[in-house]
Amino acid sequence: MRRHAVSLAAALLCSAFAAPAMAAVPFFNASCPGGLDVHADEGGPVYVQGREAALKRFNDRYFEARDAQSGVTLSITTGDDGAPQISYTGRGGANGICQVSGGAPVAGERHDRRRHDDSDDDEGAALPREVTCESTDQRQVSCEMDTRGNVEVARQISHTRCEQGQNWGLSRHSVWVNGGCRAVFRNTSRAAYTAPSGGTALGSCNTRKGAQGTLVTQVPVGSDYQELIIDYPDGRFLCMLHNNGEVQSVTPVRRR
Repeated sequence: MRRHAVSLAAALLCSAFAAPAMAAVPFFNASCPGGLDVHADEGGPVYVQGREAALKRFNDRYFEARDAQSGVTLSITTGDDGAPQISYTGRGGANGICQVSGGAPVAGERHDRRRHDDSDDDEGAALPREVTCESTDQRQVSCEMDTRGNVEVARQISHTRCEQGQNWGLSRHSVWVNGGCRAVFRNTSRAAYTAPSGGTALGSCNTRKGAQGTLVTQVPVGSDYQELIIDYPDGRFLCMLHNNGEVQSVTPVRRR
């Protein structure tokens, strides 16, 4: 009996750690050079030629899936719109870009977006610091706002209580609501941080690494850091960068 209890506890512990690794993987079908067929269910797992691949999460927008039989490692990134981009590396230096043939939108989701200049390096600076965002018919809605710093419910409109993480939350440049939450959201930070632009951030990481790299993805971590995945001649690295431009660390993700 004690052995079964220990086994059950271990299984639950493993599940608790394994679940987040597949939490944000989008649904997609893709074909890669060499005749590789790739498929991912929403939330995981990822399959290569019908085989379940070992999945590793580095941040909310970057995952790697490895198929031991073929020796292929897939790099999976998602953009601001949630669309996946897939590339791969294989044995003997093989590499390439996979063609994504299909994706699944979130059921019932619509976006309430205000136009802004996406080419502005200071992303989010022109976005409002207070918005009214309303979920009608239980649907999920995203409303663009400056989410850098601390965002709070300034005034609740709906009878349904708005609770962060349950029926409202934050994305990089928007607040989302669902389940009937309707409220006025306000950025209460005295001054929202200014994140380094892609080129500036990459330059800081390159200086620390002492090599020229290619930026794969850049994701904000809270209100103080940026997390960059960068390809260098000797492999793929994770660079942690303070928003003041100071590099905290550059660590290898995968060596070549």
